[in-house]
Amino acid sequence: MKKYLLASSIYSCMAATQTKLLIFIFLCFLPFANLFAQRASFTIKRGTVGKQVFYFDNGGKLKSPLKVYYFSPKANPDSLPIVILMHGAHRDASAYMDGLVDAATVFNCIVVAPEFDKDTYPETDMYNLGNVYNKRTHGFTPKEDWTFELIEPLFDEVVKQIKSTDKGYYFYGHSAGGQFVTRFMLWEPENRIIRAAAANPGWYTLPSNEVDFPFGLRKSTIPASNIPAMWAKKVFLLLGTADVIRESVDFNSSAQADAQGKNRFERGQYFFNMAKSNAASLNTPFNWTEVFVPGIGHDNLNMSKFALSLFFMDIK
Repeated sequence: MKKYLLASSIYSCMAATQTKLLIFIFLCFLPFANLFAQRASFTIKRGTVGKQVFYFDNGGKLKSPLKVYYFSPKANPDSLPIVILMHGAHRDASAYMDGLVDAATVFNCIVVAPEFDKDTYPETDMYNLGNVYNKRTHGFTPKEDWTFELIEPLFDEVVKQIKSTDKGYYFYGHSAGGQFVTRFMLWEPENRIIRAAAANPGWYTLPSNEVDFPFGLRKSTIPASNIPAMWAKKVFLLLGTADVIRESVDFNSSAQADAQGKNRFERGQYFFNMAKSNAASLNTPFNWTEVFVPGIGHDNLNMSKFALSLFFMDIK
């Protein structure tokens, strides 16, 4: 009996050791398995109608490739306009894409929706603010590290893969994505945006040297020459008249944000008026349009369809 128990004990220890070894091997090779899965989907499937996913590594520069949702209403989309869609703070690019499929089919356009996940691009600094500033070092980051720096190369990659003839793109974002759109134009003036729309941003980087960054330009590294190019773009600032709720996990209720207004609807109007005045003071063209969307709150589904209408129906 003792021999049996001893043998059983030894067998159990060996089995436990083997199990631990297998788990260790699994954990070690899991990142490589994920990488293999990603690399298997690095290209857009041409000739495919509908929604698909591919990964963008910016020519090998990204350690964690960016997941990108892609939709085309046609199998041969080389001449279709391209819309780059920026998700909100929940980082739900797939849901944003699903909400725009019907409108994209009607307006016959491609939609490209990069997903900036919270693990790789945590918090507001890495997404809404484009990773231009590092809180830990209290300094501005090199341009090659900006999240903003991924948009133009992503457009180039899509153009290359689908053999598009497009020379520019349409740019839309809601909430945190709307913040991304406005700041992208501020930091990346040499962009190829045809038209842009920012819907219901929570707060803004104001064109003011009297307010500290990120709520204004003071203490920032933004060249003054960037500002006129931003106002020259055709941009729609979409504000839902019912977007007045403050009780939200993602709502910025800081004193600096409240100085712009008590809710998103008020803040949008405050920013637009300041932008218009700034353009006038610089004697530069101002091609932004403030659009009130009646009865709509913090709702991307309706705002995104409205944005595409403004992009492609040439509504004045």
